[in-house]
Amino acid sequence: MPFIDLDRASTRTYDACVIGSGPAGMAVAVSLSQKGQSVLLIDAGGTVPTPGPAANLSSQQSHAPLCQTNCRALGGTSWMWGGRIMPLLKRDFVQMNWPLTYDSYAAYLDEAAAFLGGSTLGRPFVREDIDRIDCNAVEMLAADLPIAQRHAKVLDAQDGPAILLSVVATGLNLVTDPDGRVRCIGPRVRSLSNEAAVDLVARTTIVACGGVETARLLLAVQTRNPNELGHLKALGRGYCGHLTGSIAQMVLRKSVRPDGFGWVSRVQGGFTRQVFRMTQTEPASGANVFFWARNCPIEDAAHGSGIQSLKYILRRLRDGRGSASETGSPVLRHLVNVVRDAPTSLKALPGVLRSKFNRSRQHLDHLIANGANAYRLCYHAEQSPSDTNFIALSGPVLPDQLPDIKISYAFSKADAEAVLRGHEALVKELVASNVADVIYDEPIARRVDAILKTASDGFHQIGIARMGKNAADSVVDQHCKLHGVSGIYVAGSSIFPSSGAAPPTQSIVAFALRLADHLTRAPVSSGGP
Repeated sequence: MPFIDLDRASTRTYDACVIGSGPAGMAVAVSLSQKGQSVLLIDAGGTVPTPGPAANLSSQQSHAPLCQTNCRALGGTSWMWGGRIMPLLKRDFVQMNWPLTYDSYAAYLDEAAAFLGGSTLGRPFVREDIDRIDCNAVEMLAADLPIAQRHAKVLDAQDGPAILLSVVATGLNLVTDPDGRVRCIGPRVRSLSNEAAVDLVARTTIVACGGVETARLLLAVQTRNPNELGHLKALGRGYCGHLTGSIAQMVLRKSVRPDGFGWVSRVQGGFTRQVFRMTQTEPASGANVFFWARNCPIEDAAHGSGIQSLKYILRRLRDGRGSASETGSPVLRHLVNVVRDAPTSLKALPGVLRSKFNRSRQHLDHLIANGANAYRLCYHAEQSPSDTNFIALSGPVLPDQLPDIKISYAFSKADAEAVLRGHEALVKELVASNVADVIYDEPIARRVDAILKTASDGFHQIGIARMGKNAADSVVDQHCKLHGVSGIYVAGSSIFPSSGAAPPTQSIVAFALRLADHLTRAPVSSGGP
């Protein structure tokens, strides 16, 4: 359906109103409209990304500023998304007591990958039937296209969702029925160009505006409606994400080719690469991590790559810095690499050129072969939920305005120690399998500190409206509905009880598609689904 204005939207009653048009909101809105539902999709942004509201951060190191993690636009944070596709593990559901079966989530993974620009893999991403690290696990990368453009045909169709932009949801309208049940009848919104607030009417309201902004909105609604939402004590608490970085170099054995560890284009769509992924948490390990290979920093000639060194020399000449090197190795060492690594460089050059001019993905992080067979070993690890990490109000809640919030967020020493144990388990597996040797940057006594020093997130925004069996320790149920309130659902990574090791976007979309199926199956009564 074409874009509509606020005046027109306020005269209609919709089957569903979706607040936020990022991966979660877009997926549930598109799916519902394709199932014959009348859907209103609203976003605070326009067609071009702009920063959203800020927050008071307890740590500038641990949590990136919101101008880097959030944006307002049709498509939401998909404009910032790196394209990584990887599902959660069965162990994540079992060990962290997710209130649903893994299979009920996994049924939507292929559809989620395709929605994002990936494809059906045709094999498991990881073998969970082994009690060690899977050195042949897979990560997928989506083709490069914002989701609003990818699904433009559906969005433009007359039977597609109605789209209302530059409108901020400042509240939710709650009513109490004669039988005492509380239900939501729609959001209260305000145009960015007009201070007057307007009530929208929908049988179901889905909050899908990202973890931080979902918390901001729901905390404001809770403060205005303490009798109706005061029982949701877990709201805003247990905020978590991932630890990611690199503390070691991986040197592949001579018999191991690096090709599979870099992105390989798929005819079906997207790209894949080989990664190392933990499958079981043993008492001695307690880690949930996956690892991948990355090119060594271009300025450090120790990488031994002729192509990397040539790129560095050309960059210095372009920047007008000549042969002097303030931040990298002496240029002479890079020239030596260019000469010594010429045979390997010539073999690798076609792949480099293909990645540079690849139409499916701009700025593809191509793994460049080098004579030393040496690469950075990168990690992406689970952060344990903790009530010391939270989002809370930091100012008054005024009528028809979103409040200021504060974010308390840090990584624990226990999480860093688990990351290190994951490395130690991987080293044993790589050596035993004759795949690679690992060289740490720091001696063992300083490795945990090195992990904590570089740990930073704020992009994945997990757990602040987590799902569970009751309101004692969670915010939504297994179908993403707020405990004790009809007609209001949450979509996005904020519902995850734990982060797992995988990037969350595929799972976000899978749960959004599952929610759309639930809403179209659920009977609609006066209280809503």
